[in-house]
Amino acid sequence: MRPTYENQKTLADERSTADTLEQLYNCELKKMPIKMSLDFMAMRDGVAVSFIEVRNRKNGRMAYPTYMVSLYKYMMASSITQTTGLPCFLAVQWADSLGIVKMPCEDGVTIGWGGLTSRGDPQDMEPMAYINIDQFRVLP
Repeated sequence: MRPTYENQKTLADERSTADTLEQLYNCELKKMPIKMSLDFMAMRDGVAVSFIEVRNRKNGRMAYPTYMVSLYKYMMASSITQTTGLPCFLAVQWADSLGIVKMPCEDGVTIGWGGLTSRGDPQDMEPMAYINIDQFRVLP
């Protein structure tokens, strides 16, 4: 079985970003089980309105020309949208800004190989969707 890399710190950071999104979009973000692949279901007046994957990064938004996300997560976002008719988003809290992009993106995406090398876990390397940074809408 693969290790889980979420911990109290990463979950607290994720929740902090979710709290900000709740305020900006007047919704409630419900944490979803891991099997759903994305982090949250956004609800308004008791009804689901979207699904959101939340990420927190220590680097600035413009540190890299693209943001990489697992192709599996990207595909799951597409599947969730096809199944429910609801949009999926990727929200990234960088050191200097908060940005959001719809998944799947209409353009500005390439597929390649990548991932983390810092944990020494060979399963961290996988097919990735590379989303151009200019596709993200910077939030206030």
